[in-house]
Amino acid sequence: MGSLIGIRRRIKSAKNISQITKAMEMVSASKMKKAQDAALSSRAFTDKLQEIIHKVGTGISPHDHPLAKQNSTNSILIVLISTNKGLCGGLNVNLYRSLLDFAAEHASLTLQIATVGRKAKWVTPQNKTNLLAKFNDLGETVTFAETRSISNFIMETYTKGEVSSVYLAYPKFISTIQNEITFFRLLPFGATSSNSVSNYTIEPSGSELLNSLLPYQIEMSVYQTLLEARAVEHSARMVAMKNASDNARDLIGNLTLDYNQARQSAVTSELLDVTTARMAIE
Repeated sequence: MGSLIGIRRRIKSAKNISQITKAMEMVSASKMKKAQDAALSSRAFTDKLQEIIHKVGTGISPHDHPLAKQNSTNSILIVLISTNKGLCGGLNVNLYRSLLDFAAEHASLTLQIATVGRKAKWVTPQNKTNLLAKFNDLGETVTFAETRSISNFIMETYTKGEVSSVYLAYPKFISTIQNEITFFRLLPFGATSSNSVSNYTIEPSGSELLNSLLPYQIEMSVYQTLLEARAVEHSARMVAMKNASDNARDLIGNLTLDYNQARQSAVTSELLDVTTARMAIE
């Protein structure tokens, strides 16, 4: 009887967990759709803006803009974008593992870390790694105005010459079940496009246009990476909760089978006892 009571309690607990994970799955699915639409709708604009600014910057000297000059310092800034909440499967673990691999590849440099998201606080500064800033007050739905504080911090840190380059480390959204941990070099600005705009007349000039576009491009890149990270976060949480719900249902089925077998054994044992006692009386 004690075994039957224990199995019933485990079945009840598994059912409660299944209800909770199913509810969280539905909530994450609703948020995931909005986050994915936001990330995909602005991605084309951000990519085109980056392409245009690289074309405009072709042939412009690095000294024409403070965000394009090369700083001679032995440290780099990594803006690590994680999730605000847990229950996202292995998303944050993969992000931290990629950070360790990146640090190993740049062992000769000092890493300055700026974290975005509450779960990034578990990254403990170690040798040649300094925690420079935390941005944990972003809302559930990221707005462009909220991300400007991060962009301003990045541009201010670089223009002061404190770091030689700036990287955005974030999970890039590919599909609901697929993402890619990306380290995107944001600064210094360098014209990487092979296409030249020498056949076009730029007014008032390429340098002045760069002065206007480059800070905006930095802000849009930071905003886009945060949208991508939010889309990945909700997608990963929905998948994790779906797997948890499926596992809970499988556990309930297995426990129910064990309960029925134990109950049948108990009934059979009682029948044998009754039959044995009756035969002894006769």
